[in-house]
Amino acid sequence: MHIQDGYLSTPVCVATATVATAAVGFSLHKLKNSLADRTVPLTGMMASLIFAGQMVNFPIGLPVSGHLLGGVLAAAVLGPWAGCVAISLVLLVQWALFSDGGLTALGANILHMGVIGSIGGYAVMSTIRRLLGGGFRGNVMGAVIAAWGSVLAAATLFCVEFRLSYSASEFDFGKIFTLMVTLHALIGIGEAVITGVIVGMIYQHRVDLIHSPQSTGAVRGASRFVVAGLIASLAIGAFLAPFASEWPDGLDKVAEQFSIPSTESRVAGMFEDYDKVPSPIATWQSLSVSIAGIGGTLIVFGIAMVLGRLAPRETPASSEAAA
Repeated sequence: MHIQDGYLSTPVCVATATVATAAVGFSLHKLKNSLADRTVPLTGMMASLIFAGQMVNFPIGLPVSGHLLGGVLAAAVLGPWAGCVAISLVLLVQWALFSDGGLTALGANILHMGVIGSIGGYAVMSTIRRLLGGGFRGNVMGAVIAAWGSVLAAATLFCVEFRLSYSASEFDFGKIFTLMVTLHALIGIGEAVITGVIVGMIYQHRVDLIHSPQSTGAVRGASRFVVAGLIASLAIGAFLAPFASEWPDGLDKVAEQFSIPSTESRVAGMFEDYDKVPSPIATWQSLSVSIAGIGGTLIVFGIAMVLGRLAPRETPASSEAAA
């Protein structure tokens, strides 16, 4: 659900960018006293996994596809603040390398997938987890419901932003809202299934890696989990991404149905798309997508690790002094 330039008006893009910047900045502030051996590599691994996962569009039974947003999945492992930062990094790399999503719409994309997905999704997930008494059932059901709701919330917010971008006479906003919400209610099922399966697997095998307010320290054997996750991300990018559904995603379908205009970004990404990355066999599109998947996954992981190591951290002494 990457919004392209031109879908939203300039004032709406400025407003969403302002909110997104404030949310990411606050997330970074909250992480200052929780960055640890656990947080940095896990953030890099989850960001790379979501980057690869978002390349794999899945069909929904209509001539429409969907893809993982990943906000709730990231928050389930990293918590809301690191989850928001991880999704924001993914979206930034997707635009910078592959022109996936517009530059002026970057704030809206971060707001929808990072802020609503990770921060809002974590609030819903943790509430349901408490109501169900925790455990496997509470964690999985919380993740499933929050994941589905995050997709629907993002679609609804886009409709509000789109309505604010145009006059009432330009589009039939009622029909746009109905189609947008209907398609993303179906796409949200895929999001919920993917999120629930992964959270369930993690809970069964490494319950200590499910985020809780107390999980800020190092975790024994976390490096093996990070390596396994990175290998899985590379495999998804290399072997699954080339077989992604070619149907337009929900937002693109709505834009196509109602002739919503888009514009070319003034500052395009390095490559036009994932299948435009140079490959040894110029006519083999699948190889180009695989190269993009592997390269993008490694770049996202590397940037997350570097930024995590360079980020300022509060020491216990400074925290006590501030108190």
